[in-house]
Amino acid sequence: MFSLCIGLCVASASAQQQTRPPEIVISQRSAETLLVTKVEPDYPDAVKSREMAGQIVIGFTIGRDGSVSDVRPLETALFGCKSMNSDDPQLRLAAMVAVKQWKFRPFLVYQQPGVGGEPVEVGTAVALPFDFRKPADAAASSAPTGTAPCNPRERDTAATEFAQPRVDPSRPLFGAPVIDPSRAEEMLAHRVEATYPQMARIAHIQGNVILHVLINKQGRVANIKPVSGHPILIQSALDAVRQWEYKPFLMNGEPAQVETAVVVKFRM
Repeated sequence: MFSLCIGLCVASASAQQQTRPPEIVISQRSAETLLVTKVEPDYPDAVKSREMAGQIVIGFTIGRDGSVSDVRPLETALFGCKSMNSDDPQLRLAAMVAVKQWKFRPFLVYQQPGVGGEPVEVGTAVALPFDFRKPADAAASSAPTGTAPCNPRERDTAATEFAQPRVDPSRPLFGAPVIDPSRAEEMLAHRVEATYPQMARIAHIQGNVILHVLINKQGRVANIKPVSGHPILIQSALDAVRQWEYKPFLMNGEPAQVETAVVVKFRM
């Protein structure tokens, strides 16, 4: 019990050292393509004796050298995948200890074709399923509802769905790596300014509209979803940002789709 406490305290201290999240977040599917060494969790007998099934979601950072840091359990992670039946601290510790030993190839970002890529830190999360039930019990029942790997799931992004902020712009929504807004702005090649709606001027409405955009391999805005802003201002922001064009983003030597947050400011 004493060693368990030490392990949890060390894990907690390690998590606190990561003060700034990585600028790029990738899905479990993308992370798996970089995985070199995988260690399975060694769950203690006390956990297995509970004869339960579920999954635990572990978030972590892949460093520039492919090592793992900032390992922590998550209740809900990328793309909505959730931990299930994972409250036992011994189960969580075993999963974290295993993931900490994983090794990845570095994730490379290329600024120009033909020029060597730059390794960067990326954030990700993985769902680790477990099933400690007896074979007869497992066969008689289905898998726990909600268990699914943290893989991308496309979503409809019609502007008419907007009501209140529903999206964390720092997290992927369309299944592509997330780029820090300041870095994405550096790649902006063509910008169209939003038209201030006349109704908003009359009503003296001003403020920011935050949009979450998907930029395709050619640098064009392929998909877009409002995150926050006054409803009168949102459509004008959407109309403008849909016309923006970026220099293509290169990752691992190839043009890649990326996501980022865009802030459109309306000031009188």
